[in-house]
Amino acid sequence: MSAVEGIAWTIYGIIAFTSFLFSIGFTRYFQNKYETEFFATLVTILALGLIFSTLCLLPIDIFLVSSTVDAAKGIKKGWATADVIEAMTFTTSVVYYVCYGLITLFSFILIPFAYFFYEEYDEDQSIKDRIFGALKYTMFFVMISFLLSMFGLFLKPTTKAPKIDLDWFRKLLTDSNGEKAITFVVACLILLGMLVFIGYTAPGLSLLPISLIKGRKGIDAENEDVENRLAATKEKLRVLRSRYIGKSMSSKDQRSLEELEDEERILSRRLRAIQLDKTSMFSKILMFLRPFEFLLGIFLLCVTLVLVVSIFLTIVDKIAFSLCGSQCGYVINHPNLFNPINYIFVRISKIFPLDYIFMVGLILYFFLATMSGVIYIGIRFLWITLFKIRKGATAPQGLLVTALLLTLSLLALNYTMTTTVAPGYAHFGSQVYCNQTLANGHRDCTDHSELIVRCDVFGPTDVCTPTVSSTMIDRIIVNTPFFGIFFYYSQWVFLVVFSIGFIISLFKRPRNNVDADLQELVDEEEEGLLDRRRNSNRNNNVASSGYYQTLT
Repeated sequence: MSAVEGIAWTIYGIIAFTSFLFSIGFTRYFQNKYETEFFATLVTILALGLIFSTLCLLPIDIFLVSSTVDAAKGIKKGWATADVIEAMTFTTSVVYYVCYGLITLFSFILIPFAYFFYEEYDEDQSIKDRIFGALKYTMFFVMISFLLSMFGLFLKPTTKAPKIDLDWFRKLLTDSNGEKAITFVVACLILLGMLVFIGYTAPGLSLLPISLIKGRKGIDAENEDVENRLAATKEKLRVLRSRYIGKSMSSKDQRSLEELEDEERILSRRLRAIQLDKTSMFSKILMFLRPFEFLLGIFLLCVTLVLVVSIFLTIVDKIAFSLCGSQCGYVINHPNLFNPINYIFVRISKIFPLDYIFMVGLILYFFLATMSGVIYIGIRFLWITLFKIRKGATAPQGLLVTALLLTLSLLALNYTMTTTVAPGYAHFGSQVYCNQTLANGHRDCTDHSELIVRCDVFGPTDVCTPTVSSTMIDRIIVNTPFFGIFFYYSQWVFLVVFSIGFIISLFKRPRNNVDADLQELVDEEEEGLLDRRRNSNRNNNVASSGYYQTLT
């Protein structure tokens, strides 16, 4: 292993360790304080740490291939022989396949098993019975993964492969059976991840910065509003009760009285929560940091808009200048239209290690945007909310489903980063090559620095080495164009959903000042009162129905 590889893998080890620490903090922050499950918590931590570690392979991958080229001469460095580069890419590929294999294991086996293991909990049931019960339901997911692996194993590359005379393209069509099975399963997971990416990340990219810009509702204004509503409710109660002093109340006014009493309890609870939050140290710190929160929101909004513009320009570029159109998943040589993110990466790649820090920052921002979408929207099935993600109040099942959603969305992010956000940089990093060959077969641009150009798919393979990540993604969309077409048009849907989410975010009311824990108690009381009211109305309807049947 060369010195460069040693540095790169040491950095990766530190990043991976940090990722697992972040996953522990993330899980502890959201998990329910009174309803925990050790196995579910452990699986959530490991799943999140694994997907972060996989995504952080991309900047390491780019760093390794970029370090092999002498940017001043446009040729490979002396130590970067063909054998060294092959060993380096092989090591990176092994790490990628191990990570993707573990992601498949978590997605199809461990997360479903942990979910059903918790669902099978019963005081009268033994651990053995819970394990067998969970395995019974998990076998369905195991069968799906097995069928997908078998299908990928025997899947043949497309028979309508476009005729492109490129060494880069020919290498994409060669794949071992084991790699085919893994890449096909990963492609299926990315396909599912695109749905999560569209449903949660797209609106989250606007919800996160705009919520920071708007901040919280003015605590004094909110306090005054609740006090006024409470005073009005008490006055209505006083008037209604005074009307029936010494008299029996009609059923209609009795229901009105119960509704007003429920409203009084809810408003009183909310007022106490606001006053507690008003005097808390956390609220005072937030008030002090409000200008920084506003500036951070403005900065993140600018980043979001630049990201969206980059994605839009790239997908337009793909449909206009693709090498072979839909037959190879709209692969492009290099961005023909100006791509702001790709341009930034190319520029800062000259100052080590700014480009890698920027890459990790973008990955973290996409994660936070996805998490914002999950928190605001909740885990839903159509219009039914299954789980709410809140600080210290998320059920173990909600944590597991959140881990699965984040895993799938961040897999989809791997495709988006590689092919639309910064395609040129993600494919070849900062590699350049000398576009002048002397009579002796050597490349020499000593006196012609203008002939040193950036690497692309038409560049010489003896100088330009594509990243392992881009090779895997391109191999998927070239060998199975269906995935390439689906992934491509998913980016258009992503932009549409982002636009809708952006408009909604502009008109969305600012967040309440009530602390999350107190808000949870208020919401629980509201739900309890509403349920009680529904039951009361249902009982009244049943009684009325019985009375009517008696009369008839």
